[in-house]
Amino acid sequence: MFKHTVETLLAGKVICQTAFNDQFEYLQVPANRAQVDAFLQQLDRSLTHFESADAFYCTYNSVDDSNRQKISELFSSMRSHFRPLVEWLDMLLQATGADTPLRAKDSIKFTALLEVFEHDQTLAEQLRRLTNMPPFKTSRVELRDQLGTVFSRLEELGYLVRHAQGSNSYYATAKFDLIYLLIEFLNDSEKLELPEVAEPEQQAELLL
Repeated sequence: MFKHTVETLLAGKVICQTAFNDQFEYLQVPANRAQVDAFLQQLDRSLTHFESADAFYCTYNSVDDSNRQKISELFSSMRSHFRPLVEWLDMLLQATGADTPLRAKDSIKFTALLEVFEHDQTLAEQLRRLTNMPPFKTSRVELRDQLGTVFSRLEELGYLVRHAQGSNSYYATAKFDLIYLLIEFLNDSEKLELPEVAEPEQQAELLL
């Protein structure tokens, strides 16, 4: 399990109970966490515990010429999905009437959500616009297909996992919580009048 856990972390995955339960349970043991962190330290990285989501991910200890480009690429990739993800989360709040945004372990059901979109023209139009943007872009015109594309992409990107194979019910993973962390970071940057694109040293804690 040590090998699988380290490989998952180095691949940039967020280990939480819903997404990677076996690795998550492995990291609940202090001795295992210490062993994984000791190995990552040899690669100038650390095992970071995201307390609000009870999740683990891998961060760089420092930024230098050997990893600066990798960090910049990861941040750019995350930014490219940032706007559509935020728009989707806003639509979800409208559709469900929830008081708080989607968090790790929250449950979401495709059929129930589809019914809401089918009876709300405003949400249906917002979904149409959303599916004109990557990573949700599709040529499908039917509402069911558009919503299905969104769910499929969120599952592929690691934001959702199915309750069971073939199920239309999903659990949210801790990757959503990282989106909220990024929002907080950008809001703080704006208050501090920092450049629109953060310097790599400031990005490091948000990435891999």
